Order: sequence, then C-alpha cells, then structure tokens
Amino acid sequence: MSMPRPAPASDRNAARVSDAPDFFLVGAPKCATSSLHMLLIRHGRIFMCSPKEPHFFCPDLPGLSEVADRAAYDALFADAPADALLGEASAFYLMSAEAPAQIYAANPEARIILSLRNPADAARSLYHQLRDGFREDRPTFQEAWALQADRARGQSLPPYCPEPRQLQYREVYSYADQVARYLEMFGPDQVLVLRFEEIAQDPSGVVSRVLDFLDLPDFDEPVSLPRTNTRREPRFPGLSQFIAAPPFWIRPLVSPAKRVLNAIGIKPSVVMMNHLSRPAEPKTRTDTDTQFRAEIITEFSEDIARLEALIGADLSAWRN
Repeated sequence: MSMPRPAPASDRNAARVSDAPDFFLVGAPKCATSSLHMLLIRHGRIFMCSPKEPHFFCPDLPGLSEVADRAAYDALFADAPADALLGEASAFYLMSAEAPAQIYAANPEARIILSLRNPADAARSLYHQLRDGFREDRPTFQEAWALQADRARGQSLPPYCPEPRQLQYREVYSYADQVARYLEMFGPDQVLVLRFEEIAQDPSGVVSRVLDFLDLPDFDEPVSLPRTNTRREPRFPGLSQFIAAPPFWIRPLVSPAKRVLNAIGIKPSVVMMNHLSRPAEPKTRTDTDTQFRAEIITEFSEDIARLEALIGADLSAWRN
C-alpha cells in the first residue's frame, strides 16, 4: 500500500523533535553510494554526518558500528544548519534485516535511497575493497566465494575482519528480500530505487531525481560523478599477502593491535592502502574469469527475476 509523500523539507525541519536523519543512502555497497554521497554533500541544503557510514541502525551487523549509542549518533548531526536536511550513507543498511524497522522507529517519514548493481560485478568489487583493506585474506575472488559456507560457520575467517558477514558475498547482493523490507516498511513513495548503470551514464539526471525526491532545488549546473573507492592492486604482493594472512602464531595479535590503532585515530587499512597499494591497471578477462562470472550470474538469476517483478524494471542485462 502506498504511503503519503513526506512533508516538504521546510515543514519537516520546523517539526523536528530529534536528530534522526531525514534521508538514508542505504546501499548496496560498491553500487555508487559513495559517489552519490560526494555529490549530495555539495548541496547547500543537505548535511551528511561524518563518519559517512556510522552503521548505527543495524545491530545485526555489530562489527560495522562506528558509534556507541544513540546520544553519540545524534551528536554526529549537532553542527547541522537549522534549514538543512539530515542524511547519512551506511552501505550495509540494505543487507541488514533489522535496519528498516530501526530506521522507521527513529523517523517513520524518512526517505530511503538505494542503489543496485549487477550482483556478479558488485560482489567482485566488494571482494577487492575488502582485500585492499586487509579484511579479506584470499588471493582470488573465486577462492573467497567458495569459502562462504565455511565462513558462515565461523571457519576460515581472516585474522582481522570485524564483521564476518561482509564476507557473505551472495547474501550481500541478494537484493529481492532486502528491497522488499524497505518497500513494506516505508511504502513505495518513500523509497527511491536507483541503478548503478543510471548513475554512471547520467549523473546529472540521477541527482536531479534524488533532489526532487527530497523536495530540494536542483544544482544550478550539471554535475559530474566523482570516482571513489576505485580498484587498487598491491605494490608488493608478497608483503600484502603476509599482512592479509599472517602466520598462525602472529594471528592472535592482529585484531587487538588494529583495534588499538583505530582507537587512537590511525586506520591501518587506510595506511596500508595508501602506501602498499596503487591504482590497478585494467586487466583482460580470461576464459576462467568469464566462466566463473557466468556461474555467479546463474546463482543470482532467481533473485534477479524476483527483483524485476518487485520494482518493475528490466534487468535482463544483468543476466548477460
């Protein structure tokens, strides 16, 4: 059932009784949510919190949370101008089974923006991001994909991975149930579904749609899509593999050491990506890569069909 369109931005700001955001970019990861975030923060009527992904409303993914409690979460928006819309962009809210209800409880009028991408491509891209950040220790995506069942049982996990469900690539990109949860909770008038291809091909058009969805004026000039989280490769493959999968006797020290560094403001993954990796060179896809990609697409085919029926879109290109 369709819900009434939320009140205009000015009315919502006048009636705001808490710091719950007015809108959420809920993911999926590696589907241009970071690029959308970079565009939206340039708008004079939008305030988005830092860190970009607090992941506060997904208690079923505790390893991703950047804040301790609701007071700390509200404090992220303390500097927002009075007339600004509040927003945040936690990319794993889409995967979370609890986030829709948690967000609705905080603000039932919140608007939800999600972006979807061919799951076979998005899953591979997520693998590389986790690998670059040393939260994935397998040297190939095919090996990591094959370990999903073991990892769901707590086996074969990397020495440092605060949220092991990130490694469940099939679950992360099985969209149908995830999108359905938001549509059922908020109604279609409060949910905007975007596709990665649209964002890449027509960023100005997509941003105009997003701003219209938020009842905000458009930018005065066309906007370009900033490139974020681009693919990287190790400068020293042997050293990177040693860090990602250190010897067994070192492993108990890895997680505590990284937590201490994080607590004092040093992000080991950022340091390692900046100094131990570089932008990746384009690579030619091999027959093995093509065959493996086809196998993944086959695994996602039923979910893609359900998603097509749910959002009324032609996603046949995702099956090619």
